[in-house]
Amino acid sequence: MRKKTISLLMASLCVFGLVGCGTTKSSNSDATVDANTPVSLTGTQKAVVVGDDWGPAVTTTIIHFNDSIDSSSVSADTFSVSETKESFNYAALMDENFEGDPSEHITATADRTVLDAYTCDENGNKTDSSEYVALELSYSPDEGNPFCYDVFTWQNTVCSPYELDVTLNDGQTLKSADGADISDVTIDSAIDLSLDGSIYPQLENVDLTGTYSDDKYTLTYGSFAPEDDGNKHPLVIWIHGAGEGGTQNEIAVLGNEVTALYSDEFQEVMGGAYVLTPQTDTFWLTYNENGDWADNPGTDSVYLETLKGLIDEYVASNPNIDTNRIYIGGCSNGGYMTMDMIMNYPDYFAAAFPICEAYADSGITDAQIESIKDLPVWFIYAKNDTTVVPENFEIPTIERLEAIGANVHSSVFDDVHDTTGRFTGDDGEAYQYMGHWSWLYFFNNECEEDGVNMWSWLAEQSK
Repeated sequence: MRKKTISLLMASLCVFGLVGCGTTKSSNSDATVDANTPVSLTGTQKAVVVGDDWGPAVTTTIIHFNDSIDSSSVSADTFSVSETKESFNYAALMDENFEGDPSEHITATADRTVLDAYTCDENGNKTDSSEYVALELSYSPDEGNPFCYDVFTWQNTVCSPYELDVTLNDGQTLKSADGADISDVTIDSAIDLSLDGSIYPQLENVDLTGTYSDDKYTLTYGSFAPEDDGNKHPLVIWIHGAGEGGTQNEIAVLGNEVTALYSDEFQEVMGGAYVLTPQTDTFWLTYNENGDWADNPGTDSVYLETLKGLIDEYVASNPNIDTNRIYIGGCSNGGYMTMDMIMNYPDYFAAAFPICEAYADSGITDAQIESIKDLPVWFIYAKNDTTVVPENFEIPTIERLEAIGANVHSSVFDDVHDTTGRFTGDDGEAYQYMGHWSWLYFFNNECEEDGVNMWSWLAEQSK
């Protein structure tokens, strides 16, 4: 009450010219302060997460301050950012003398370089003075990933915790929109990586909340529908790899660059396509009720009928899907499931694209090979894949298909490396990914055979 009385008295004196009016009131304090007197500022953060070749990356943090910031006082040099996140303890795994539990996760901290900083709206779009400030951060295959991969579970999880410690650099100050100097800044480091808590621009029109159950299993799924123009459109089904299992479909979509299927480029090639991304909480390769999967000898998945049921239900609920143009593909564990689906339902699909597929050729019968003779299938793999060795999987299967004159195609790469020119290794050459990651070439639209582009080929297939 006393502060309010003093403030009213000072305002009256100013109006009547009895005191000087060269003071500025800070909006985060009830007291009047000189424009050059440093004041404190608090803020919270919201991350921008983008899918890239290796998976997701936190590319930007948007800070919501409790005061409007003068845009001219914001630059990349103003801030420092340090990232702390959940991480698998790889060092313990490699240390023979480690006495703890190597499967127990740790937290890892690393600096993130601020590439740009500017005032913006709540979604990160540049504006003049604002309560929001965006910090664009460096990211690469080795930094900024908000997923934690566990070599014991074979799956990704969303990092918990995931924090960004944002501070002002020494000697740097901000200015509020009303001219006050700000040198004391406290920003909550916690980042909410949920779909509601962060911004996922590539998932803007994607529904990741679907579930399907039969009398055996429950699958989660995501879906994307093209603009309703009254025409029929193809359906593209993507089956995730082993690392992308679980019940959060953003992991199935962002663990690989599945966001490419929603992109303008892919959608234009396809003439608009529905996209379905089923997800199992374990592994598609699971072949018995004991949960065994890693040693699948080349036999059906326990999820075979459940997955087909999900697809049937989704198609039935979307009458604008062209049932003559249903395409299925996936990588590794999902490449196995792609093969399992087409060998059991060869007349249902118009085309398939198994990538680094893990269906053991030794378990495929001649009758199964014959069943997919007329189905257009495009295989993709890298020669240096040591996870799913081509000599045991794709190569003999392709040879058997070619021997009977099947409609088979392939894109075979020597290795898997960055083709964007953005990332290099310590030797200055293009960044090398694991040879297993040949799905990068599919999502980057770099698969060809004899001059034929794979995406364009896929769009042309019809029963």
